[in-house]
Amino acid sequence: MSSPSPTARRRVRTPGAPLSREEQRAQQTWVDGAEPELPVRATPPQRVVFHLGPTNSGKTYESLQALAAVGSGVYAAPLRQLAHEAYAKLSAVLPAGTVGLSTGEEEIDPGAPIVCCTVEKAPPAGELLVLDESHWVADPDRGHHWARLLLTGEYREMHLISAAEALLLLKPLVADAVETEVVNHRRLSRLDVLPAPVKPQQVRPQTLVVAFSRRTVYAVAAQLDRHRTGKVGVLYGALPPATRRDVIARFTRGELEVLVTTDVIGHGINVPATTVLFAETQKFDGTELRPLRTWEAAQIAGRAGRYGLTGHGSVGVLGGVPGLRPVASLVVAGASVARGDTTSDLPNRLPRLRPELDDLGAFEPVDLPEALMRWSVWARTATRAQAMTPDDVSGLVLRVHALLPMMRGPLAADVFTVWRLVNLAIDHDPPRKVRWLALARAALRHRAGLDVPRELVLPPVPRGTTVQEYELVAAQAREAQTLLRSFPGVGGLVAEDAAVVEERCAARITELLPEAIGLSSASRCVSCGVGIAPWFTTCRDCGTRPPSRGSADRRPGRSSSGGASSGRGAPSAGRGAGGRTPRRSDVGAGGRSDPQAHDRSARGRGSDGGPPRTDSARPKHRRRGRSGGGPTGAR
Repeated sequence: MSSPSPTARRRVRTPGAPLSREEQRAQQTWVDGAEPELPVRATPPQRVVFHLGPTNSGKTYESLQALAAVGSGVYAAPLRQLAHEAYAKLSAVLPAGTVGLSTGEEEIDPGAPIVCCTVEKAPPAGELLVLDESHWVADPDRGHHWARLLLTGEYREMHLISAAEALLLLKPLVADAVETEVVNHRRLSRLDVLPAPVKPQQVRPQTLVVAFSRRTVYAVAAQLDRHRTGKVGVLYGALPPATRRDVIARFTRGELEVLVTTDVIGHGINVPATTVLFAETQKFDGTELRPLRTWEAAQIAGRAGRYGLTGHGSVGVLGGVPGLRPVASLVVAGASVARGDTTSDLPNRLPRLRPELDDLGAFEPVDLPEALMRWSVWARTATRAQAMTPDDVSGLVLRVHALLPMMRGPLAADVFTVWRLVNLAIDHDPPRKVRWLALARAALRHRAGLDVPRELVLPPVPRGTTVQEYELVAAQAREAQTLLRSFPGVGGLVAEDAAVVEERCAARITELLPEAIGLSSASRCVSCGVGIAPWFTTCRDCGTRPPSRGSADRRPGRSSSGGASSGRGAPSAGRGAGGRTPRRSDVGAGGRSDPQAHDRSARGRGSDGGPPRTDSARPKHRRRGRSGGGPTGAR
């Protein structure tokens, strides 16, 4: 296949737009004819409708009605689950074959007149575009996909669904529209704040309980399962999509009365919940452990009292879980934003512009790092007077540098192949970088006609007995699908082969989840049984006490409720070693919180990252006088 010229897909600069002096200087370093251009579209939209308002105000409903009436177009959203919801709703009212689904991991009739997809899979042109959760344009990691679609998408009509605060970010990106309309929506159901914390035994059916790590989700679920055995479910990012859909369906049907979930529930997913309780109000966002912003709390709180599914909603905090101290005032502020009474603190980040290969003027893989940095310098100047800012391309540079050493001899590849590899939607952060490199090497070997072991690309379905084992393999199967959709045939596989492995893992996880919740021992010291924070394994006393002879044999037994037993040699519930009353230090260094002490992989931003690491892979504690799971964690 012949390679397209570097300028084959370049967009023409707006006629008559002069170059600034700084832009002229920046472009003097480019090969003649290969300098980049700011993205523009040839055909502007005839109409853009902004649907603005709080959660549960009918924004998405009205937009989908417009899409169904037109009968041709695209619904794009940030999450696979939202694309599935829209696909199900439209399929229920439109003739068979009218609606398709495309999420990268799953394809159902993607050539249908209406396609529901994730934003990354949205086609560049069409009749009508419904862009849900449009305020994601400010997201530092994925916002550039929203910006590129809004700047260059050639749709006759656009419906942009967003919080009202994002209007100032979105409007400049569609400034060329012939006609714009702003529709302000009000919340359709009442949302009250509960006056006091709710204890685990007081949690009622149709309740969502929110936490922000896999470990904490299981710890809270174990506490609640003691009072509603078999009626508590969990939902978090590392679960395969099929398992998540099954859990949501079971909660919707009433088979599960309580759902303990991460903030994945806050991105427009609709379930019949009358109450939302926050088990914690701080999250690790990939950089730091910080309190929730009010717009984040509002997105979650707004899941309570969904119009057409339940009556009015309530929001509050869950008390009585060791180590968790949710801040009630933050929940009150989030509820106010969710009702539309006050504005939120949505970060005022400019939309991000990320380059395409044709913007770089690179002809060989070795040219890419320098070309990316040169583009970054140019873009800072070119966007100075624009309603956008250049994306950080350092991650792309790191990926290219990681690939260059292996591209020797038969594994040498052209710049187009390397660009596809570095842009694969596969986690590159440690420890997942090893997996990405293995898949990239497999793709290069396949292109060179060399053998690639099947197991290197797609591991077999495990025979283990833990949810975490199946989650890991399911995540690897999703990564294999991502690779095989761009490089089919690697290891003699196609994307459908990886989908089968993921489905089998998802089915096994669905079977194991109830038992995993019941057996969870988090929130109790493994040595003495005292209550501790969910991300620790031992209390401070047990972690610093020298091991005594035979101590390995003196493990606390489990009671029927899942906690430490109160039999011979075990402390009574609520008391620590030696029968003492638990101290505040048992739940984390006098109440201090350290993001390094948490299960980082489960506390990624949005809690929708890759699978959590096994306990054996967690960082070891390095400070003297503390246990491996102690309060301060690894530094």
